Amino acid sequence: MEYKTILVPIDGSEGSAAAVRTAVELARELQASLEFLHVVNLDGAFLQSAGECKRKSHSVLEDAVDAGKQILNHALDCTPDGLTAKGHCISGDDAAQTILDSAERIAADLIIIGSRGIGGFKAAVLGSVSGYVLSHANCPVVVVKAEK
Repeated sequence: MEYKTILVPIDGSEGSAAAVRTAVELARELQASLEFLHVVNLDGAFLQSAGECKRKSHSVLEDAVDAGKQILNHALDCTPDGLTAKGHCISGDDAAQTILDSAERIAADLIIIGSRGIGGFKAAVLGSVSGYVLSHANCPVVVVKAEK
């Protein structure tokens, strides 16, 4: 299989930093393009109907988008000259589904995603974004653990 478009979801964690490094190395070898994706995922806690909450939610959303853009810019800075790379900051209620939808939209041939390494009870209750993406993606997925 030929990999021309690699989607790399990133969240600023050590796992996503390891995924960026892995994706850059692989893209360099394959001359593939990189599509970095940051999903702004607000849990709705601030999205109530009261006027004060709306003003706060707008500020929280702006702050989250700004932080996402910084994370994307760092990933783009790690991309060497000669490789094509783009950054996308998208808001979504479900990070895993937003990643899958983005993979379809850009016709990704491969997804390289970091793992935060949560396990046991926490993973069972909260679920794992990387695990969901691995199970439901229509293309190959590489899960990269943070370096210790």
